[in-house]
Amino acid sequence: MALLEISNLQIDFGATRAVDGVSLAIEEGECLCLVGESGCGKSVTALSIARLLATPPARYAGGEILLQGRPVLRLSQRDLARLRGGVVSYVFQDPATSLNPVMRVGAQIRESLQLHRPAHATDAEILRLLRLVGIPAPESRVRDYPHQLSGGMQQRVMIAMALASEPKLLVADEPTTALDVTIQAQIIELLRELQGRLGMSILLITHNLGLVGDLAHRVAVMYAGQIVETGAADELLRRPRHPYTQALIRSVPEIGRERKRLQAIPGTVPSLGNWPSGCRFAPRCPVARPECPTLQPQLLPLSGDRLVRCPFSEA
Repeated sequence: MALLEISNLQIDFGATRAVDGVSLAIEEGECLCLVGESGCGKSVTALSIARLLATPPARYAGGEILLQGRPVLRLSQRDLARLRGGVVSYVFQDPATSLNPVMRVGAQIRESLQLHRPAHATDAEILRLLRLVGIPAPESRVRDYPHQLSGGMQQRVMIAMALASEPKLLVADEPTTALDVTIQAQIIELLRELQGRLGMSILLITHNLGLVGDLAHRVAVMYAGQIVETGAADELLRRPRHPYTQALIRSVPEIGRERKRLQAIPGTVPSLGNWPSGCRFAPRCPVARPECPTLQPQLLPLSGDRLVRCPFSEA
């Protein structure tokens, strides 16, 4: 049984469907990267795993989420409280707005320990967590306030807080967005090391396919509320089959390859509730056919575990 199984998930905001039939699975010890532009529904999908979306305005309109075999959408609030942190923890994209600005970082880590592992809410455990995430001189940093730390150090503190509960699944929602490229690489490398050392599963959400190659076992590409392609990371990155995945890869800069300019994807992600009636990528697709604006493609199996939402991907 997979650690996380999401089946045909549908999430509405009012009369608008933001997540439309998403299915994902994450095995124990696996890293799945969920990739797509802003506005595709990645964060809404991630927040639904622990039922963190406010209802209303959100409404779980259909589908199922199983975490360690437990039906998340039918759990009581008491059971949800045990699941949040105890089984799944989150690292969000902007640590400066996630950390409490008037609490020392050590006190914030202690708060997480007291909630989930009260017997381990000790100075020694706080220092161990800070060392685990690579913060130098933790004996002095433990008394710092968030504004005294760099963006990279703040994100490491957020990861330490998420790991305090010893979760089975770590959801990292755009954890490198607010950081420069050097620190981005350090955070991704840290997640890779932590996964190998702790054996936890990771759901990494990003819009940058350039970050996933060294970390992901599998990749799921999301566009306009739907999964458009999934597969093993090395195969998907080497041979993308959906036009949207191909466009994302073309927009990633490559060291040593000269280009006058990056190949940007024309247009923008359609706004919530204004999804095209046919293939949702058709208005931006460079290889769209006349029937694409009216054809509603399904996820089709290819070789191995590849799934592609394009009937012309073999062409």
